[in-house]
Amino acid sequence: MKHNRRHSRGVSLVEAMVALAIMGFGMLAVVGIQATMRLNADVAKQRSEATRIGQEAMEGLRAFTVIDTSAGLRAWSDIGTSGPVNVSGLTTNTIYRISRSVVDYANPPSKALSVTVAWTDRADQNQQVVLRSVIAAAAPALSGTLAVRPGTAAVAPVRRPYRRHPSIPVQARDFGTSSAFVPPFRPWIALVFNNVSGLITGICDFGFGNSEITNETITASDIQSCNNNTLAQLLSGFVRFRRETSGPELTATDVEDPPGPALRFRMLLTLTSSGHPGGSFCIDDANSDTTADGSLAFGTYFCVIKSNSDGRWSGRTDLQAQRTIVDSNNFDWEIRTDDSGNPDLHFRVCRYTPATSDAQTIPNRDHPSNYSDVSGNLTDQNFVVIPANKHCPADGPANPATSDLVNSNTLQHQPAPS
Repeated sequence: MKHNRRHSRGVSLVEAMVALAIMGFGMLAVVGIQATMRLNADVAKQRSEATRIGQEAMEGLRAFTVIDTSAGLRAWSDIGTSGPVNVSGLTTNTIYRISRSVVDYANPPSKALSVTVAWTDRADQNQQVVLRSVIAAAAPALSGTLAVRPGTAAVAPVRRPYRRHPSIPVQARDFGTSSAFVPPFRPWIALVFNNVSGLITGICDFGFGNSEITNETITASDIQSCNNNTLAQLLSGFVRFRRETSGPELTATDVEDPPGPALRFRMLLTLTSSGHPGGSFCIDDANSDTTADGSLAFGTYFCVIKSNSDGRWSGRTDLQAQRTIVDSNNFDWEIRTDDSGNPDLHFRVCRYTPATSDAQTIPNRDHPSNYSDVSGNLTDQNFVVIPANKHCPADGPANPATSDLVNSNTLQHQPAPS
């Protein structure tokens, strides 16, 4: 009889050594991965911290309050190349060094800024984060204008505060889809505006002496019967006055905000286009009451042009001098360039415009001497009245780097240049 024997077989020393070697290599790989991950995580943390430091430095440079150097104030002109310097006040496992490089540009005034934050990581390797930006010489006080887009009824519906078209007088009472405006010293008239297009859709005439409504008291029921009886466009602006005859020729600074007082005037709008039902009319607040005590610094005018079938108009505006009475003294002022006789009563009219001459073609919104094919409303069509012995001052584009924030350029409007 035969018996099968099953022999027991163990693990040899060689096999065990091979297995241990393979396990050892695996453990070394795991340890290497962990070390690399720890280094990468540390570098990522340091890079995030460096980015935050650079951003804070960049925003700190943007936080200037004036353009030119001024004692005690952070100025745009003081932004320049610096560093590197160590960043203090941090609890971290490295030392950060920050530096900045600045390149100045004159046109437009701006500074190209590069902020570098450098450090050494745990592997003794040099690391850095570089942030770049451009800082314009824009006065911080003007930052709010970034939210305001100029527009006319001919373009997309553009709205200011109160969520309505920017050409609607800010005093107008809002009724949701429309607004009603009571012109100054005309309590019997109301102009109804469409809030989206800005166009005048109604002219309410309650009759002289029959109404004492104001922009604060007018209601939707007041305009219910007249809010859709016409279609018209608005032309508006200011008339400022600088009446001092002595001294040298005027500069742009002299007419940026002249002191007045205002003289009595009327605005005359002459249309050269046709097809306007009822023509046009103008309203102002420089009347016998407001100019009597010499406290009115400038006049405000509003002209209404009833639209033709094309919705466009052409024409010209001119000031008409009106007798002004102050403390029982009559001022029969005239618009002329000859200052002979009584120079205190002879004036010329300049219009604010970026144009350098009447021959230059400019958009209607920039106040040309004669309007052509106007669609929509026009605002800020402003004038300044100066003595006849002075000349309309010229100015150039605003230059915030020199604290010149306004282009106060003017051209003679009346008498019309020959």
